Amino acid sequence: MTHPDPAELALYAGAELSWLRRLRVGGHVRRCAACRWEVERFREARTRLRDMAWDEPAGLNWERLAAEMRANIHVGLAAAECVGPEPVSGRSRWRMAVTAIPVAALLLATLLLQRPRLEPRPPSGTVVLEAASDGIALRQGEAVLKLQHPSGRDVTYTVNTQGVLRARFVDAETGYVTVNLVYAH
Repeated sequence: MTHPDPAELALYAGAELSWLRRLRVGGHVRRCAACRWEVERFREARTRLRDMAWDEPAGLNWERLAAEMRANIHVGLAAAECVGPEPVSGRSRWRMAVTAIPVAALLLATLLLQRPRLEPRPPSGTVVLEAASDGIALRQGEAVLKLQHPSGRDVTYTVNTQGVLRARFVDAETGYVTVNLVYAH
């Protein structure tokens, strides 16, 4: 069994622990007679201290102490004005520049990588093949030829570098395989 340290027991005796820590220490104190005895001793000491009458020391001049404190504060403020900020040396400037260069490079790289990219438009008259969720589209300017397949099917698309787009799917009801090949030359 691990016992709480005396500082925690003293805080528990004065009800000055957080609620979670108070629950943990309280559970231990209920099970451990030695810690329970120590908590009672702390509670008794707190009660005795509270009951003691505190008399002001004789000859204590509060007005004089307040005046000395104000004077010391004024002296401290005046000394701070005399010192001023530390001048920046050439070495410090060099360090700042060396630190600023990688930070600036990182910011520039972030801006370049995060900027939105616009899809380039093909020149007019160019033939464009597109694979869509519902078929294959062949576009030239504003004219569109579209081969549609039933939606919800598992379609496999294949594209090659010669300008051929192939869509293949199997009809689940009939078992027929449909293959659409579109050549763009």
